[in-house]
Amino acid sequence: MARMLELVLSLSILMSMIFSSTAQSCKGYAFSSNKIFRACNDLPYLNSYLHWNYDSSSNKLQIAYRHTGITSSRWVSWAINPTSTGMAGSQALVAFQQTDGTMRAYTSPISSYQTSLQEGKLSFDVSDLSATLANNEIIIFATIGLSNTSTTVNQVWQDGAVSGDAIQVHATSGANVQSMGTLNLLSGESSSTGGNDRIRKRNIHGVLNAVSWGILLPIGALIARYLKVFKSADPAWFYLHISCQSIAYIVGVAGWGTGLKLGSESASIQYDAHRTIGIILFCLGTLQVFRSASKAKT
Repeated sequence: MARMLELVLSLSILMSMIFSSTAQSCKGYAFSSNKIFRACNDLPYLNSYLHWNYDSSSNKLQIAYRHTGITSSRWVSWAINPTSTGMAGSQALVAFQQTDGTMRAYTSPISSYQTSLQEGKLSFDVSDLSATLANNEIIIFATIGLSNTSTTVNQVWQDGAVSGDAIQVHATSGANVQSMGTLNLLSGESSSTGGNDRIRKRNIHGVLNAVSWGILLPIGALIARYLKVFKSADPAWFYLHISCQSIAYIVGVAGWGTGLKLGSESASIQYDAHRTIGIILFCLGTLQVFRSASKAKT
């Protein structure tokens, strides 16, 4: 039974690392259209990613904006704001699936926060505009002729509901009001309203869980498995085992709590597999610690 728990625990750790590393990265993504983009950025809100090619000599920007975890009853948008970092004044690319099953992609200048994303001409040239929907992911493709020579742009991205073929107002809380920031087209460096704090919390969450479930807990299990056969190590091996297990659990609880905090701050983002594995891992870790504690009492 103990060996089975160790096996399940090891597999859960491995799967958790795989899901957490692949679910939140644009690197390595292959477009079905065989398009290649030299740069990409993981946007910190709304399950979104931006891929681009920038030609500084012609000031042309070729983009692919990916919005994952989306359904056919939702619209998505990515925009550049030439004048500020907010939504008002943004020059948007909008896409959604119409009731006849076809994708509609169009441009929409946003003059105020009270907008229904009406189609209109932008302040810069847009060509090759198209959109696809597959595997719960909408991708907007476009080539943009930037109107200034600055390599840093203000970007805004968004999603919302669609009723029939009519776009509805997006949510006005949580991630939907934080999905904006700046992007350096040459270096790839970006910043977002509240994004730096979220990325810091996400990194802390990953480090705490990797150290606890991925390092300390397996070390504790290895101590119990291999050192107890040496009579000279008794009872030191047991206290080392208990120490590793206890520290791992405390650090793991901190990591789990950080994950819960991140989830509560981003209700629109769901990593179901990652969350399920985390719950299973936490339960198995709790059982392991209680089992070790009961042995210590006896």
